[in-house]
Amino acid sequence: MKLKYIILSFAVLYAAVSTAQEQLSLSDAIRISLQSNYDIQIEKKNVVVASNNNSWGEAGLMPNINLNATSNNSVFADNNGDQFFNGQTFPGFELKDQRSYAITPSVNANWVMFNGFKVKYNKARLENLQAETEGNADIVIANTMQAVILGYYLAVLEKERLQVFKTQLNLSKDKYDLIKIRKDLGSAGSTDLLLEEGNYLNDSVNYINQQLSYRNAVRNLNFLLAVDDVNQQYELTGALEDEIQEFNFEDLINGIEDQNIDLKKQYLSQAIISNNLGIAKADRMPRLSMDLGYNWRRNSQDLTSADYTGANPNFSVPDEAAISKRSTYYANFTLSYTLFNGGKINRAIKNAIVQEDIGNIRIEKIRATVYKDLASSFDQYSIRNNIFDINERRVAAAQTNLEISSDKFKSGTINSFDFRTVQNTHLTASIQRLQALYNVIDSKVSLMRLTGGIIQTYNQ
Repeated sequence: MKLKYIILSFAVLYAAVSTAQEQLSLSDAIRISLQSNYDIQIEKKNVVVASNNNSWGEAGLMPNINLNATSNNSVFADNNGDQFFNGQTFPGFELKDQRSYAITPSVNANWVMFNGFKVKYNKARLENLQAETEGNADIVIANTMQAVILGYYLAVLEKERLQVFKTQLNLSKDKYDLIKIRKDLGSAGSTDLLLEEGNYLNDSVNYINQQLSYRNAVRNLNFLLAVDDVNQQYELTGALEDEIQEFNFEDLINGIEDQNIDLKKQYLSQAIISNNLGIAKADRMPRLSMDLGYNWRRNSQDLTSADYTGANPNFSVPDEAAISKRSTYYANFTLSYTLFNGGKINRAIKNAIVQEDIGNIRIEKIRATVYKDLASSFDQYSIRNNIFDINERRVAAAQTNLEISSDKFKSGTINSFDFRTVQNTHLTASIQRLQALYNVIDSKVSLMRLTGGIIQTYNQ
């Protein structure tokens, strides 16, 4: 009953892994990640923002033009008593209501014609900011590609490990069936059968655990690809052996200065610091600005509700509102120069120079780090290749020993304990070979990331 339950569990797990599978190559995984990965999508949006900001208007070249409209309305309440108009007093004049309406539309323009070439430095800074944002996007793309490549091959590794454990399990099942037959024939005892059953159950547990490791590796890959269904299963068409490649250290180091994306990004950051120095120096120059404007005013004054009971024959209440219109044009120029502001300009220039020095030191640090990491990664890649070659030979030897021991076990020359030792040695050698091969891929991807070749190599 236990064995029937285990076989049923395997069938259910296999069905879960096999359902709704589609083929997925490494190039497919990279293509999907470049389109859907969350971090890459964010960086693409940042590039759009930086591109929008990179304009002459943002740099300050264009004038500011404003259209305004002002409306002034007033009503004066009753005012009894003598009123004074145009230098004369009019006894008996009662104003009652005075209504005044005025509207003043205007157009104003302000243009900084010269500010010490600050516009030029601002525009250069915006261009470098856009380039730096694109450089940040390249870094995110490279890091994402590295994660996708390693995530893809980790899933391949777990898949091939699963096959190794399945081979081990099948071998244990064959041994168990053989011992069961021998027991029925009387050539094996219950102890032998229990021993093989224990081995079979132990290998079953290992196989089930490896299925979980494989599914988790695929889930991690789905997250990197930003797939909606995190449980989406694939038929992975890539193989670990595809990534074995020879490298020449001199070829790698010759292109690192121009291709390493971290260095390239730092060069752009240094250019922005240089732009800031130019902007700070521009404050030492005079500033010339121009203001242009046009105002038009229409005013309406209504005195028709007033009463006049006086005796002055030359005064009469207006029978309609008095309307007046006026236009004003102006063009003003302002030339300013900062004579003294507490040394702020000089301090800003000195600080910008210090920041530029800090940037140069940071470049040297990154360059030294990159060269160190490249030497370490190349050495690690070479060592891991050698380790893989050794594990290849170990697997070949273990496979030969397993085949010989299998024949001896069937013929009864060796016992179960000895054959189990040979079986476990083959399993260990096979697992270590796969891990050594994955380690080679990990080192290769690190080399490609350091030399800037990861995008060119895999994004094709």
